[in-house]
Order: sequence, then C-alpha cells, then structure tokens
Amino acid sequence: MKHGVKLGVKMLLILTMALTAGCWNYKEVEDMSIVAGVAVDKGEQAGDLRLSAELVDTSGEPKSTNFGFKIASLTGDTMFEVVRNMISVTGKRLFWSHSKAIIFSEDIAREGLLKVMDWYNRDNETRSDIYIFVSAEKTAREILELNSPMQAIVSFNLEQLMRDEHNAGTAPVVEIWDFIGRIESKGKYAIAPLIRIETPPGGRKTERVDGTAVFARDRMIGKLNGEESRYMMFASNNVKGGILPVKGKAGKPEFSLEILSNRTKMHPVLRNGRLRMEVSTVTHVSLGEVMLNEDLQNVRNIKEIENLAEEQLKTGIEQVIHKAQHTFHADFFGYGEVVHENMKNTWSRIQDSWGEEFTNLEVAVQSKIIIDSSAKTSRTIRIRH
Repeated sequence: MKHGVKLGVKMLLILTMALTAGCWNYKEVEDMSIVAGVAVDKGEQAGDLRLSAELVDTSGEPKSTNFGFKIASLTGDTMFEVVRNMISVTGKRLFWSHSKAIIFSEDIAREGLLKVMDWYNRDNETRSDIYIFVSAEKTAREILELNSPMQAIVSFNLEQLMRDEHNAGTAPVVEIWDFIGRIESKGKYAIAPLIRIETPPGGRKTERVDGTAVFARDRMIGKLNGEESRYMMFASNNVKGGILPVKGKAGKPEFSLEILSNRTKMHPVLRNGRLRMEVSTVTHVSLGEVMLNEDLQNVRNIKEIENLAEEQLKTGIEQVIHKAQHTFHADFFGYGEVVHENMKNTWSRIQDSWGEEFTNLEVAVQSKIIIDSSAKTSRTIRIRH
C-alpha cells in the first residue's frame, strides 16, 4: 500500500514538473483540481447520479511531496452535467489525465453503466486504462472515505492493488477499455472486480478486492465470490499467479500450491452437429504449505497431491461454468469469441442467439497439475510422540 502512495506521489511530481517546465506555469496547475479517482452513486432523485471525486491537494509548495486529498461531491442528471458543474464545488476545473480508479455502487451497476461509460469514452481528457470496481458496500463513496494521514490517496492504492491482484487471483483486473469492449461484443460478457471494506482485529479499516460483478451488457446481474472468481479465471486463461488450496478427504485444506504458471486452452469442435467447447488447463505449481505429516520425498505422495488438486480444479471450473450457463446465462469466459476466431461459419450462424447457445453449450474440462518444487525444502516437519 505504501508503495502505491509513493508511486502516486512520484507521478504527481513528474506531472507538476512537466507542467511547470513547459507552456504551463505553476499558477495554472493551482487552477486545476487533479482527479485521482471517482465514486458514482445514485442521487436522491430518480435517475440522478452522485459523483464523488477524490482530488489531490497540491496547495503546498511546488516541490513539496506532501500531497493531501479532499473529496468533492455533486449530483446531477448526467455525467457531463455533473463534471461541468463540479467547478462550483471545487472552484477549479477538473484535470482527469491522472485518474486511476472509478468505483460504482451496486445500485448504479444494476441500473446500467452506459451513461457513465459513454462520457468516459467520449471525453478528451479521460484515460481508457482506468481500473473499474463495483462496491460491495452500500455506497461507492465509502471506499474513497477510507483515506487517512497514513493512506492519503485511496485511488493510488487501488491502482497498486490491481497491479498486485495477479498474486492473489480472487478478482479480475478490468480497465475501462476492456469493459467497453466486452459490452460491445456478442461473444463475451462484461465483468468487474468487487471491492469491500475490511477491518482486521485490532487494525484499521482497509479496502479489499475480492470477487466479481457479472454483467449482461451494461447491467450487473449477479456476483461470484473470490473462490468462484479464481476458477472463472482458470476457465478463461486469465490466471497469472495466486494460491490454490487443496482439500483432503475430510474437506479441510491440507496443502497450499503456489501457482507458477498456467495455460488454458479453449478449443471448439462440432460433434454430430452439436457445438462443444473443450477446456484444458496445465498448471505448474510449487508446494507452498503442508498441513499433514506427509513424506514429500516420496514420489507417490507428490502424485497423490497432484491428483487431488487436478480433481478439485476440474470440479471448480465445471461448477463456475454451470453457474454462468444456468444462473446468469452469461458468457463471461469469452467462449463466443473463441468460436468466432476458430469457426467463423458456425459463428455467423449462431452469433445472434449466442446467449441461448451458450446456455446449452457442452463443455468438457481437463486439468493437469505439475508440482515443480516443494519450495525451500521437501522435508515435512514431523511431530515425534
């Protein structure tokens, strides 16, 4: 988290120096409100949007690294109206080129994000690589209000969270350009990470990214938890890292596998005139934790762990695919795009009815786990009686 704040401060210093070194001067920088991130909630009146902008306070000396924050809010009918009128709250024009995150409340997400996304897509100053989130709290603004003297700019922390999310693997990493591309596609449904507030025992409140919001076009229709999100990413070749817990026969975790690499292949075929998707995963892991008294120098024991992990991974992928087909009726894996790329004639015939085709799609899953190492040692701690 501290790294994220430091990175944001460095980038702001570069921005400030760039502006003061060119045709801009420091007075012009002072006349702008630099937007770090925004939260979008419903207003009190039907159809209204309430925009809360996390603004970087650059009121100190030009060379100061002590950037603070403030949150400004305004309600209006449209994003364009709210953004233009925000100067009445801030006294300055909003500068969007340094924005890192946009958080939507669940209410807004379920109503539809098109009216917000359209403004972002059209405006000349906004960026297409901003990370998007859906708040698991009552409002989106609550996430921005987590800032404190120790964690000055939440939006910069969120950017770092998403850079690190590949190490956790329990939520998708989604930028605005990707989200817009998905809602425009017939073969891939949109998703976004869920963000919530957690308070560890004896600690302060902090943000946590875990789980997935599922969309049909621009409207949120449901959620996946963190574990389901992990299997979703396995099913769509989006795993970059993370931990894969392996349960024993009693249903409790007995091993933890650190994911070193993963390759998921998706291959559409026609069998007796029926479309079928073959999904196969090959995952290289290291054995990160053992909660049993097992001899890991025994090849048979290693193979048993691999078999357990393969079966659980296969089952998890099958379950999240079933949920996508029969609960959401939403292809957020992008299998439609795979059909489009590999079977163009078939796709041209079924693209307009892909939602129904996906629901009835036969999917065959195979998983292969390869334990490459047992981390620092292959010797298990043994308790002597």
